[in-house]
Amino acid sequence: MSGLLGTVVDAAIGWLVQSILDSFFTERMEAWTREIGLAEDVEKLKFQMRYVQMVLAAAKGRSIDNMPLAQSLDDLRGLIYDSEDVMDELDYYRLEQQIIEGKGCSAPTGTNLEGSYVSSSTLSSVVKLVCSATSQITDWISHGRKRKREEEGLAHCNMLPLEIKDSISKRINVIVNLLCSNGNSVKGVLQLENLRTMATSSKSQNIARDHYMTTSVPIESKVYGRDAERDKIIDLLIKGGSSDLNVLPVVGSGGVGKTTLVRYVYHAKRIKDHFDLLIWVCVSTNFDVVGLTLQILDHVCEDRPYEKKSSLNKLQEILQENIRNKRFLLVMDDMWEEKDRSGWIKLLAPLKSNKVKGCMVLATTRTKSVAKMIGTMDEITLSGLDEKEFWLFFKACAFRNDNREHHPSLQSIGKQIAKALKGFPLALQSVGALLSTEVSYQHWTTVRDKRKSLQGYDDDILPILKLSYDYLPVYLQRCFSYCSLYPEDYGFDGKELVHAWISQNFVQCKDPTIRLEETGHGYLEKLVDLGFFQKDGSHYVMHDLMHVLAGMVSSNECATIDGLKSGAIRASVRHSSIIIADYDKDEHVSNSSEKFDKILQKGSWHKLRTLMLFGRSSIHLSGPLRTLCNEAKCLRLLSVTGADISSIYNSSNLFHLRYISAYRVSNPAFRQALTRCYHLQVLDVGISGNLDVPTDMNNLVNLRHLIAHEKVHHAIDCVSNMTSLQELKFKVQNVGSFEIGQLQSMNELVSLGVSQLENVKTKEEAWAAMLTHKEYLETMFLSWENSSMSLQPEAAEDVLDGLQPHQNLKTLEITGYGGAISPTWLSSAFSVTSLRILHLEECREWQILSTHGMHSLRKLTLIRMLNLMELSVLDLST
Repeated sequence: MSGLLGTVVDAAIGWLVQSILDSFFTERMEAWTREIGLAEDVEKLKFQMRYVQMVLAAAKGRSIDNMPLAQSLDDLRGLIYDSEDVMDELDYYRLEQQIIEGKGCSAPTGTNLEGSYVSSSTLSSVVKLVCSATSQITDWISHGRKRKREEEGLAHCNMLPLEIKDSISKRINVIVNLLCSNGNSVKGVLQLENLRTMATSSKSQNIARDHYMTTSVPIESKVYGRDAERDKIIDLLIKGGSSDLNVLPVVGSGGVGKTTLVRYVYHAKRIKDHFDLLIWVCVSTNFDVVGLTLQILDHVCEDRPYEKKSSLNKLQEILQENIRNKRFLLVMDDMWEEKDRSGWIKLLAPLKSNKVKGCMVLATTRTKSVAKMIGTMDEITLSGLDEKEFWLFFKACAFRNDNREHHPSLQSIGKQIAKALKGFPLALQSVGALLSTEVSYQHWTTVRDKRKSLQGYDDDILPILKLSYDYLPVYLQRCFSYCSLYPEDYGFDGKELVHAWISQNFVQCKDPTIRLEETGHGYLEKLVDLGFFQKDGSHYVMHDLMHVLAGMVSSNECATIDGLKSGAIRASVRHSSIIIADYDKDEHVSNSSEKFDKILQKGSWHKLRTLMLFGRSSIHLSGPLRTLCNEAKCLRLLSVTGADISSIYNSSNLFHLRYISAYRVSNPAFRQALTRCYHLQVLDVGISGNLDVPTDMNNLVNLRHLIAHEKVHHAIDCVSNMTSLQELKFKVQNVGSFEIGQLQSMNELVSLGVSQLENVKTKEEAWAAMLTHKEYLETMFLSWENSSMSLQPEAAEDVLDGLQPHQNLKTLEITGYGGAISPTWLSSAFSVTSLRILHLEECREWQILSTHGMHSLRKLTLIRMLNLMELSVLDLST
């Protein structure tokens, strides 16, 4: 059964289409396909994908209430993925040709642009476009375009072997035909409905998103554990008033009890005595200034003089007149929108005109960015209830009038359930209601063990959290749902997670001056801001309930095999993880491989894009894992840090790989095969591990991150070809292609270490690195060997002068420098304006140092600077 049945057509498939069009259907690809004789096929695929876009635009918001429509949409999604795979393979051959010819390539085909879903002024115009395109496509597919073969550049057809060219051509044409037939199926369903019905359906979807409306009327018989927060807020509202309108934000995750707390405040006697007028407005996801003004007027005016008024100006005049000389408290519950501050300013305009001292706005939001935008006072951050109060609340919900609350076994299992709910009152209300239906040890144990299945209950917290998810833009939805692959309570490394997202083309950016990693980090911080992740020291964590939500919304495309547990694996799955902790415990159980084989047989893996292994790999599983990897020919990400990758992965499946994490690579032939992963962006062999660097490592022209021991970095010949690298530890050598000029074209570097600088003899040699052109470079380490005494101080000074970095540099460490004076750029007021950290060590001849030009400097470290006689430092505290 299709996982889409019962949902609505959303922007996700359209976003996927646009991202593929932006990434692969570029002028560069168009020119190359003309050379090899595939331009007509690629153009047909492009045209057909545009057609699918128009169909999906017409269907957006439509309820998927019948199986044929659901199945057709499922098939369309699969075909879009197939289109991406075939174009990615074609791009692989393009890269291979460029590398063989020695041209190199500094970036993957296309620029990752933030795909915008096809839009139109009216729904009918989209449908007309769909209908008008159909006949053209049908004619194209049936009869073909009569282009002269000369335009296809027959002279260049030998660039791609004939059998490969024919195979790709056939695959493209099969996909084109299927896209056409499935697109027509969806269009056929659409034509059964008139446009008005479809528009109403779209509108009803928006209403559905706002269905969770709140009111000021108390629905709790008792509020647990919020007295301190209530009293603090009341004090701030009463004592913090001024002649200006102040706004106090309350921030917290969905279900943590923000609305309950604000109701508690709203009905407090001190509040009622202090304010002349109390107003409650539920904002939700649609920040409509007119609608919100009408809600406020409902509280302010008894005779409803505004009923027949539609002008915002007139409504605000009525509001202004009716609040004059009244001290009011306005509660704005469940605020979401932070994109447009102008709407917020417009809403408050008539309220600010009231000259009574002490008027206040109390707003709740899940989003820190909203709190920052609207707040004039420090926000109140709400967390889950403390353990003691939460247990009292648990007993009230779960036992109700039952007198067995002191039963030891029920208390024990109850406390386990309560602990898992992490202090979230809304989750407890749902689970407590379920527990109270049968107060028995057996029932409660079942609830504990099957807590994840609670998502089916209407009153559960997950529908509330799902509302947050639905509000996310498509690219954040994809990033969040992908995280269901990781184990519960996993500590995410932010950089690793962003790299994984990039490998799947989830991260997209219109601005070519902004790195994808920066954009991806912005995505992660936005998910933190919205409560989907929490920051825990240097790592990120996901609340258990959020992990359940991620699993629920990703079930069509993501699957986790957890130990020996067997579950259904949908045919549509593209990403999978295997948690093998259970196998570790049973390492010597001979039938573990057989059990694992049976689990794998339940799934179809040939279109898998992600495979992650968590846990120490058992030798008994290498056979099944090898079978799985041989079948998975579309992998973008492969993480097998606990296994020897060369024993399980077929080195012929290299077309699509973007991310490899493998700490054991024992087979030399496999290491050599890695150099043909032309799309590879991340190679992680562990910073403590050593990899015998194969020849032609510099073929990895798209490699952005090489996570390995510095010896691996040092051993790469002709590293200048790897212009996408962002971190490099480079050792200057007098043999082969290891001169410092290799750095000249590596302008994507963010972190650079250069050692053995005694092998650079002149300023001109140093200038060849062109460090001033590396605008993304933030961290730089420069070192000379201490044992090198042959280099004259004047020569060292010239070399360091020639290593002037871009002014964006933030951290600089210099070790073993033999000169007596600072380089001119270090003391200049305009050269290192962004430098925050300066570390100088064992620069034994350095005599004078001034930091007056380093206005951003915050940390200065000097170690064994034996001849330093003059130090001039700015006040770092300013």
